[in-house]
Amino acid sequence: MALMKNEDTNTRISMFVNMEAEQEVIRTSQQLLTGEVYIQRIGNPTVSYSAAVYVDRSGKALLQAAEDTAALLKIEVKHGVYYGRITALKFSDRMAGDWFKAEVSLTKEASE
Repeated sequence: MALMKNEDTNTRISMFVNMEAEQEVIRTSQQLLTGEVYIQRIGNPTVSYSAAVYVDRSGKALLQAAEDTAALLKIEVKHGVYYGRITALKFSDRMAGDWFKAEVSLTKEASE
């Protein structure tokens, strides 16, 4: 069972969540005179989450409030439990049954 929940208010936002983890690595590459390429990684990778969430109007308001207050969100999916805060939020046009698809980007938060 999938679930997105606001941990700050203990409110369930949606049970319809798809989520994938992503990472961004900062690196530089230099080509040596011999033709070899030297790659240097700088720091640790930045981990973020990309989620597709289906919500009704009340869920839309809950997501907007969570974005506004930088609330800690918990996402439970088949492959794990993840915590993060919203960095980007975009809603689709209204779908049938007064539902919306939300594209949510979250920063990784340390799990409890």
